[in-house]
Amino acid sequence: MTNSVPLILQQTPVQRGFRPEPARNPSVAAVYATGTGELVYYASRSMTLGERFFTKCRTRYDVDISDHRRTAELASTPLRTRDGHFFIAKVSVGFRVHDPCEVVRRGIRDALPVVYTYLSRALEGAVSGYDVGDPSGAERAIRALFANPVPLPDGITVFEVAPLLRPDDATAEYFRKRRDTLRALDTGADEYALRVQEERQRNELAAMTQASRLHALEKERVALGGRGVTAADMAREHLMRHPEDTEKVTRMLLEHEQAMLQAQDVHSQRTTEFIKFMMDNGVVQPGQFQPFVEGAARAYGLPGSAGAIAGPGASSWNQPPVLPALGSSSPATPPAQAGPPPREHVVLEQDPATKVWAPSDGVQPVYLLVDESTEAAAHLDDLGTGLRRLFDGLRQAADIAPAIRLSVLGYADQVAARMSMAPVDAATSVPWLTSRGVASYANAFETLYGRIAPDVSTLKAQGLTVRRPLVFLLAAAPAADEGVWQTPYARLTDPGTHPYAPNIVACGVGGASAGLIAAIATKPEFGYVADAGADVRAAIGDYWDALTRCLVTYGRTLLAGAPDLEFELPPHFHVATAS
Repeated sequence: MTNSVPLILQQTPVQRGFRPEPARNPSVAAVYATGTGELVYYASRSMTLGERFFTKCRTRYDVDISDHRRTAELASTPLRTRDGHFFIAKVSVGFRVHDPCEVVRRGIRDALPVVYTYLSRALEGAVSGYDVGDPSGAERAIRALFANPVPLPDGITVFEVAPLLRPDDATAEYFRKRRDTLRALDTGADEYALRVQEERQRNELAAMTQASRLHALEKERVALGGRGVTAADMAREHLMRHPEDTEKVTRMLLEHEQAMLQAQDVHSQRTTEFIKFMMDNGVVQPGQFQPFVEGAARAYGLPGSAGAIAGPGASSWNQPPVLPALGSSSPATPPAQAGPPPREHVVLEQDPATKVWAPSDGVQPVYLLVDESTEAAAHLDDLGTGLRRLFDGLRQAADIAPAIRLSVLGYADQVAARMSMAPVDAATSVPWLTSRGVASYANAFETLYGRIAPDVSTLKAQGLTVRRPLVFLLAAAPAADEGVWQTPYARLTDPGTHPYAPNIVACGVGGASAGLIAAIATKPEFGYVADAGADVRAAIGDYWDALTRCLVTYGRTLLAGAPDLEFELPPHFHVATAS
């Protein structure tokens, strides 16, 4: 588009004599000026030969009377709205010269300053009655203003105006912040209501549990009130409530029984000596011996039998165990899922004409597993910066949003879900990372195993075809649970027992060894470690850039109906090999 629209195309002296006048284009008007400044315009022709002989005109002006259309953004003259904000107008305008004499008289060489000055004033008046939140209403008012051609006093007619209004940058930023604030308020209110409800439910459950426990204790007290309670009974009741005290209670019960036997032995010895003395003195007859012993034993709460006066060691410890032995049982093996493993599908099959997605075209679930252990703390800012760059790249590639579902998990001693499975679009917030604990790969793989099946089921419930999950793991620390993590890893990645076993692309920096990364990657070409001596910060940035390119490219191959996963080797990395 040119920056000017010349109206006076040519200025020449009037030809006298028999020389013909220059040919005139139908879209050009010839205006003649006399020496005194009078203007003559022959509407659809030039001067005749006779008129040239006798005319007083000295100069001919060729004026462009054709239709012109231009599109301009009036950024330097924003339009003030009723509520004090501003519109930026992008206007397509059509205009032509209706009075070439006036154009010559005013000496208008360029039409654009005249037209744009008029448009700026006219549009300002049209939008002044509308708020910035009603651009459609303001546009309708502008179109109504120019529903019929508008002749300007400068000899130019504006016959068409097509406006497109948008808030200026400051207003757009204001509304974005206001929208985010209102959204945060709504979310905060919902979260508060949820926390209140959860706390109320916890209190109600605690009250129910306490009431049930008190009721059971009362029933127990009533049931035991009519019968005696032995030391073994009390020990058994205590261990039913506090099994962690088994060793202590068993020891105390044994000491109690031994003390009772010792007391019985002492009593038996004293009783024997007493009866012998009485028999020697004729007070007790032999037939009265057994009733006397039983009565004395009952008086002291001891077993009343002939054996009660036997010497120490005559009784053996033959009490049954306090609690019956617990039988060992292996945990039940969960039943295998019926049916064949899921087939691979071409995820996207677009209509060649409309390019419209159908819900059955499918999605690719992707899990980002990021090291948040204390060993990775020195690189936490770089990890967070790289994650933001990844999200920026996915937002810019908005066309792949329907094809990719993303989940972000941070792992250390425990696993934190930083972002649940969702598409990445302009409204998606970037997750944050926090350094904590040692690196437990067993917990990471257990968590993945527990999340993948529900995520896939949720996607399938939406009528989507789901591809085998992808896991991208970025490690910076050695395994704190070496020798333990291999078991949950095998359960996660074994397609024979796990129908949604994922493919894992593993990258290691810092303390993550090549052997660890090679063992985690599900294919040899899926494991990468930073070069020895490489700058870790630069390597982390290269990893996130490569991952961004990988997901964008892969998403677009899904859109094209020919999915092809290629993760290029980032700079400063090489393929990991087991030592």
